[in-house]
This record gives sequence, structure tokens and C-alpha cells, in this order.
Amino acid sequence: MGHPPTAPQQRTNPGTAGSYPEPVHPDPQPAASGLRQDRPANGVLRLTLDRPEQRNALTAQLASELRSAVAEAGVDQSVRVVIVTGAGSAFCAGADLGALGSRAETMAERRSILAEYYRAFLDLRELAVPTIAAVHGPAIGAGLNLALCCDLRILSHQARLAAPFLKLGIHPGGGCSWLLTRLAGTAATRELLLLGQAIDAERAFQLGLASELVEVEQLQEVATARAAAIARLPGPLVRDLKRTLGLAESGASFEATLAVESAAQAESMTTEDALEGWAAFRERRQPSFHDR
Repeated sequence: MGHPPTAPQQRTNPGTAGSYPEPVHPDPQPAASGLRQDRPANGVLRLTLDRPEQRNALTAQLASELRSAVAEAGVDQSVRVVIVTGAGSAFCAGADLGALGSRAETMAERRSILAEYYRAFLDLRELAVPTIAAVHGPAIGAGLNLALCCDLRILSHQARLAAPFLKLGIHPGGGCSWLLTRLAGTAATRELLLLGQAIDAERAFQLGLASELVEVEQLQEVATARAAAIARLPGPLVRDLKRTLGLAESGASFEATLAVESAAQAESMTTEDALEGWAAFRERRQPSFHDR
């Protein structure tokens, strides 16, 4: 496996040795909030769409709340992983695009409103820390986009995914065609968008749209366990990996991506966390990282 690193080098760490930074507690949420936040594990923030009676449809208000929560997570150094899930029977049943469009008087206004609305899930995709979608039921239209914008998607066997835009007489939006093509390939994307039919969890897994399938009763437990495992890794290293993967996904050449990997790996080998990782490997124990 090569030679272990030898010279530790201090790395910027927002927290203290042996612990995560203290959580930044958000201000009390208004009673009408459709988004619930909790911390199911150390370093893990869970965002739950909490409008079960509307099947968690992504209204303009809920989209704004989600965007604000993601922005807060982006500056809260205690957040190392974000889980997104839904309350009730659905993950997210889509959006009321008709209501969004009715707020606009001109085509330019309509495009501006939609672009702002898309940020509810695109901001999640651009978050520096890893994100996990825990999908227990239907993820439709904008709900599918929300799941696709996460780094990992864990589906229950009861999950259903669909992009029925054309059946509603509208063009797909929010990056759906790009996200689906990147994850499922061109043939499957044409099938999903042209036919607009829902696919079950097993089909989604076959297409690469899910990283794991679990029983619905185990979904939150499994998602939290995966998130907690990532949260225990060196935070700066995980964020560097997300940037490298983003570069590769953006169409960068192999040579450009290799250069970034080489620089990041060389830097990481000089950290105390790297020494701890090698020591834990030799001693057959779990490592204890401190982000330095």
C-alpha cells in the first residue's frame, strides 16, 4: 500500500481537538414552517420536508425555507453531512409550477421566478459537505430533482421516482435532463422523460439512481448510520473530495483531474489525520480523526 506519511503539518481546523465545533442553533422556526430540522448523530443535520398532508409538495415558501436551511448549514462548521427526507407517505410530490408561473406577468419574470425556485435544490447540490437523500416514498418532478442533487440516494423499497413533466404540458426544468443523463445515461433519461412513467426502487437502483435499497422501517437508521460514518472522516479531506468529484463531473480532462488529485493527495499525506489513519490500519482499530 506504499509508505505511510511522516511529517505532520497543521491544517486549518474550525473545531477543537477531539471534538466537533459546537452546533449553531437556528432561531426558533415559525409555527407554519414546512421544514423540520434535527441532529440525529454527531455532525449530521437532517432536514425533513414536513407537509405530509400536501405530500411535501415544494411550494415557494417551502423552497425558501429549504434554501435558508441549506445556507445556514453551509456556514455551520458543526455540520459535516446533511440528510434530506420527507414526513408522511411521500418524499416530495413535486411543485405547483402553475402557482409559480401565475406570479409572473412577463416571460422574463417567469424565468426569474423559476431560476430562484430551482435554487432550493441546486444550492443543496453545491453544498461543500456531503448530502444524502433518504427517499421512502414518491419523489416526483421537483422532488426527483431534489433527490438527484444529493450525493447519495438511499431508497426504501416503497420509493417511486418519476419525471412526468411532458404529461403536464411543460418542459423539464431545474437541471433534470442533465442530472438524469449524468446518473442514468442517455437511453434511460429518454425513457423517463418521454414516457413520464414512475419507476420503482429496484429499477432506480439498476439505473444507478440509488446507492442502496432498504426496508422502509430501516431507512432513517441506515441513512443516519451512513451519514455518521462520513461525519467521522476528516472534514477538510471530505470537502476536498467533493471539489475533485465536481471537477470531474464538469467535464474536466483526465489530466486536469489527475493534477488536482495529485496536489490534494500530497497535501493530505502531511497531516496528523493521515498518520492516525495509517496507525489505525496497522493496529486494526477504528481511526480517530481531528481535522488536522
